Amino acid sequence: MTALSSGIADNSITVKKVLGALVTQVRVINALVLRETKTRYGNYKIGFLWALIEPLVGVSVFVAIFANLRNDNPGGMPLVTFMLVGFICYGLFRDPWNSMQGAISNSRNLLTFPQVTTFDVIMSRGILQVLVSFFVLGFLLYMAYLAGFEVRCERPLGVLMACGLFCVLGLGMGFLFASLEPMVPSVKQFGSQVLGRPLYFSSGLFYTADTLPPPIREYLLYNPVLHMIELVRGEFFHEFETMHGSWFYASMWAFTTLVVGLLAHQAMHKRAIVTK
Repeated sequence: MTALSSGIADNSITVKKVLGALVTQVRVINALVLRETKTRYGNYKIGFLWALIEPLVGVSVFVAIFANLRNDNPGGMPLVTFMLVGFICYGLFRDPWNSMQGAISNSRNLLTFPQVTTFDVIMSRGILQVLVSFFVLGFLLYMAYLAGFEVRCERPLGVLMACGLFCVLGLGMGFLFASLEPMVPSVKQFGSQVLGRPLYFSSGLFYTADTLPPPIREYLLYNPVLHMIELVRGEFFHEFETMHGSWFYASMWAFTTLVVGLLAHQAMHKRAIVTK
């Protein structure tokens, strides 16, 4: 009986320690998110407006181009909403990845505090960027609706699930590149130039997979982001049902990338701190 009581007491102490550590980490990440928000958006006159202006300019350019090139809507979908959903959902993947890359190098002064870890500074950037991207998506769709464009979400839960895959993939890439960047600074240029630009043009932001010639489509469908774009449009628009987007393929890529990113961070975070 004494041994049993002792075991229960030890387990209770362990649970309290784990919960205490978890609460501390949540508080640290929350404080870092607030700090990052003030640093990124509070010190400039346009501040948060830039998060809205950037996708709006990109969408406007492509809408103008395609409106002059063709009279029909892509796949029967409203052109403006079609572009908004593609560009902003792509941002759910790209923006956390880009934001997280330099987290360790830019936060070395914060890492001198014992409560702050490399995981915290990387994750706080990713969380902030995901929240900003979701706000931009909702706000610009609402503005499009007020402007008289057709905005009708067919399956909101499916849209959220597809958006979740974008976020998971972006966070995974963010952790991987953030862990490598302090030791290999050129990895940031590799991500933006070698991977970023090809992904931008091969992910279906301004076209659907059906419109591609079969040989090219077969090659581009190795890109999981194209699957995610197809899936989110299939869930958003009642006029469109994707024949090529695979939930299984997209999910495997997203969660495998997150696991690889977290493992890379676990293996390299100590070396990343001491590297200058």
